Amino acid sequence: MSNVSIRITLTDISHEPRVVLARYWLDLEAARRAIARGRPSAIAHTARGLLTALGSIRVRVEMEHAAAAFAEGLDARSDAEEWVSFAVSARAALESARKSGADLEDELAMVDASLENAREAVLLLNPEDYKDALAATPPDKTAWWGERARLDAGLREIDLERALGDLADRRY
Repeated sequence: MSNVSIRITLTDISHEPRVVLARYWLDLEAARRAIARGRPSAIAHTARGLLTALGSIRVRVEMEHAAAAFAEGLDARSDAEEWVSFAVSARAALESARKSGADLEDELAMVDASLENAREAVLLLNPEDYKDALAATPPDKTAWWGERARLDAGLREIDLERALGDLADRRY
Protein backbone atom coordinates (compact mmCIF):
# COMPACT_ATOMS: atom_id res chain seq x y z
CA MET A 1 0.00 0.00 0.00
CA SER A 2 1.38 3.38 -0.96
CA ASN A 3 1.66 6.25 1.42
CA VAL A 4 0.17 9.01 -0.73
CA SER A 5 -1.21 12.12 0.91
CA ILE A 6 -4.47 13.55 -0.32
CA ARG A 7 -5.98 16.97 0.02
CA ILE A 8 -9.51 17.46 1.23
CA THR A 9 -10.67 21.02 0.83
CA LEU A 10 -13.87 22.73 1.87
CA THR A 11 -14.79 22.91 -1.82
CA ASP A 12 -14.56 19.11 -2.05
CA ILE A 13 -17.02 18.41 0.71
CA SER A 14 -19.38 21.38 0.77
CA HIS A 15 -20.64 21.50 -2.82
CA GLU A 16 -22.28 19.28 -5.38
CA PRO A 17 -19.82 17.55 -7.72
CA ARG A 18 -20.90 19.67 -10.72
CA VAL A 19 -20.29 22.88 -8.75
CA VAL A 20 -16.85 21.64 -7.74
CA LEU A 21 -16.04 20.63 -11.31
CA ALA A 22 -17.10 24.05 -12.63
CA ARG A 23 -14.79 25.71 -10.10
CA TYR A 24 -11.94 23.45 -11.10
CA TRP A 25 -12.44 24.33 -14.79
CA LEU A 26 -12.06 28.01 -13.78
CA ASP A 27 -8.77 27.14 -12.05
CA LEU A 28 -7.63 25.43 -15.25
CA GLU A 29 -8.51 28.44 -17.40
CA ALA A 30 -6.64 30.76 -15.03
CA ALA A 31 -3.55 28.57 -15.25
CA ARG A 32 -3.74 28.43 -19.05
CA ARG A 33 -4.00 32.23 -19.25
CA ALA A 34 -1.00 32.65 -16.96
CA ILE A 35 1.04 30.19 -19.02
CA ALA A 36 0.10 32.02 -22.23
CA ARG A 37 1.19 35.35 -20.73
CA GLY A 38 4.49 33.87 -19.60
CA ARG A 39 4.78 35.63 -16.25
CA PRO A 40 6.61 33.22 -13.91
CA SER A 41 4.96 34.42 -10.69
CA ALA A 42 1.46 34.14 -12.18
CA ILE A 43 2.28 30.73 -13.64
CA ALA A 44 3.51 29.44 -10.28
CA HIS A 45 0.51 30.86 -8.40
CA THR A 46 -2.18 29.52 -10.73
CA ALA A 47 -0.38 26.21 -11.17
CA ARG A 48 -0.45 25.67 -7.41
CA GLY A 49 -4.20 26.29 -7.36
CA LEU A 50 -4.69 23.87 -10.23
CA LEU A 51 -2.44 21.34 -8.53
CA THR A 52 -4.63 21.53 -5.43
CA ALA A 53 -7.70 20.87 -7.57
CA LEU A 54 -6.15 17.93 -9.42
CA GLY A 55 -4.83 16.46 -6.18
CA SER A 56 -8.17 16.70 -4.41
CA ILE A 57 -10.03 13.71 -3.07
CA ARG A 58 -13.02 14.63 -5.28
CA VAL A 59 -10.98 14.26 -8.49
CA ARG A 60 -9.42 11.06 -7.22
CA VAL A 61 -12.81 9.51 -6.38
CA GLU A 62 -14.35 10.54 -9.70
CA MET A 63 -11.36 9.16 -11.62
CA GLU A 64 -11.46 5.88 -9.70
CA HIS A 65 -15.18 5.51 -10.43
CA ALA A 66 -14.56 6.21 -14.12
CA ALA A 67 -11.69 3.70 -14.24
CA ALA A 68 -13.80 1.03 -12.57
CA ALA A 69 -16.69 1.67 -14.96
CA PHE A 70 -14.36 1.29 -17.93
CA ALA A 71 -12.54 -1.77 -16.60
CA GLU A 72 -15.71 -3.60 -15.60
CA GLY A 73 -17.76 -2.56 -18.63
CA LEU A 74 -20.29 -0.73 -16.48
CA ASP A 75 -22.16 2.44 -17.31
CA ALA A 76 -20.08 5.41 -16.25
CA ARG A 77 -21.56 8.24 -14.21
CA SER A 78 -23.23 10.88 -16.36
CA ASP A 79 -20.39 13.36 -15.89
CA ALA A 80 -17.52 10.86 -15.83
CA GLU A 81 -16.05 11.95 -19.15
CA GLU A 82 -16.08 15.58 -18.04
CA TRP A 83 -14.15 14.71 -14.86
CA VAL A 84 -11.64 12.69 -16.89
CA SER A 85 -11.31 15.49 -19.42
CA PHE A 86 -10.66 17.95 -16.60
CA ALA A 87 -8.03 15.70 -15.03
CA VAL A 88 -6.15 15.20 -18.30
CA SER A 89 -6.46 18.90 -19.18
CA ALA A 90 -5.22 19.93 -15.74
CA ARG A 91 -2.28 17.55 -15.85
CA ALA A 92 -1.31 18.76 -19.33
CA ALA A 93 -1.50 22.38 -18.17
CA LEU A 94 0.63 21.56 -15.13
CA GLU A 95 3.18 19.96 -17.43
CA SER A 96 3.27 23.19 -19.45
CA ALA A 97 3.64 25.19 -16.23
CA ARG A 98 6.50 22.94 -15.13
CA LYS A 99 8.23 23.44 -18.47
CA SER A 100 7.73 27.19 -18.05
CA GLY A 101 9.74 27.11 -14.84
CA ALA A 102 7.20 26.44 -12.08
CA ASP A 103 8.76 24.25 -9.39
CA LEU A 104 6.14 21.49 -9.19
CA GLU A 105 8.17 18.29 -9.41
CA ASP A 106 7.49 16.86 -5.96
CA GLU A 107 3.81 17.79 -5.91
CA LEU A 108 3.24 16.49 -9.45
CA ALA A 109 4.87 13.20 -8.51
CA MET A 110 2.49 12.86 -5.55
CA VAL A 111 -0.59 13.68 -7.62
CA ASP A 112 0.50 11.32 -10.39
CA ALA A 113 1.00 8.55 -7.84
CA SER A 114 -2.47 9.16 -6.38
CA LEU A 115 -4.10 8.87 -9.83
CA GLU A 116 -2.02 5.99 -11.17
CA ASN A 117 -4.62 3.35 -10.29
CA ALA A 118 -7.20 5.31 -12.27
CA ARG A 119 -5.27 5.29 -15.56
CA GLU A 120 -8.01 3.31 -17.31
CA ALA A 121 -10.36 6.27 -16.80
CA VAL A 122 -8.47 8.10 -19.54
CA LEU A 123 -9.69 5.47 -21.99
CA LEU A 124 -13.26 6.78 -21.58
CA LEU A 125 -12.27 9.76 -23.70
CA ASN A 126 -12.53 9.34 -27.44
CA PRO A 127 -9.34 10.24 -29.36
CA GLU A 128 -10.62 13.70 -30.37
CA ASP A 129 -11.64 14.65 -26.83
CA TYR A 130 -8.32 13.34 -25.51
CA LYS A 131 -6.43 15.47 -28.03
CA ASP A 132 -8.50 18.51 -27.02
CA ALA A 133 -7.81 17.84 -23.33
CA LEU A 134 -4.07 17.74 -23.96
CA ALA A 135 -4.19 21.13 -25.70
CA ALA A 136 -1.07 20.31 -27.75
CA THR A 137 0.95 19.21 -24.70
CA PRO A 138 2.84 15.99 -25.45
CA PRO A 139 1.64 13.38 -22.92
CA ASP A 140 3.91 11.21 -20.82
CA LYS A 141 3.03 7.79 -22.21
CA THR A 142 4.27 6.08 -19.06
CA ALA A 143 1.98 8.09 -16.75
CA TRP A 144 -1.75 7.78 -16.07
CA TRP A 145 -2.60 10.80 -18.20
CA GLY A 146 -0.73 9.38 -21.20
CA GLU A 147 -2.51 6.02 -21.24
CA ARG A 148 -4.62 6.82 -24.30
CA ALA A 149 -1.55 8.13 -26.20
CA ARG A 150 0.38 4.99 -25.27
CA LEU A 151 -2.32 2.77 -26.69
CA ASP A 152 -2.91 4.96 -29.74
CA ALA A 153 0.80 4.94 -30.56
CA GLY A 154 0.90 1.16 -30.73
CA LEU A 155 -2.41 0.39 -32.36
CA ARG A 156 -4.35 1.62 -35.35
CA GLU A 157 -7.81 2.97 -34.54
CA ILE A 158 -9.62 -0.23 -35.51
CA ASP A 159 -7.19 -2.34 -33.49
CA LEU A 160 -7.70 -0.06 -30.49
CA GLU A 161 -11.45 -0.61 -30.56
CA ARG A 162 -10.94 -4.37 -30.81
CA ALA A 163 -8.45 -4.37 -27.91
CA LEU A 164 -10.72 -2.26 -25.71
CA GLY A 165 -13.65 -4.57 -26.47
CA ASP A 166 -11.54 -7.62 -25.64
CA LEU A 167 -10.41 -6.02 -22.38
CA ALA A 168 -14.00 -5.31 -21.38
CA ASP A 169 -15.04 -8.89 -22.28
CA ARG A 170 -12.21 -10.40 -20.19
CA ARG A 171 -13.30 -8.39 -17.14
CA TYR A 172 -16.67 -10.18 -17.01
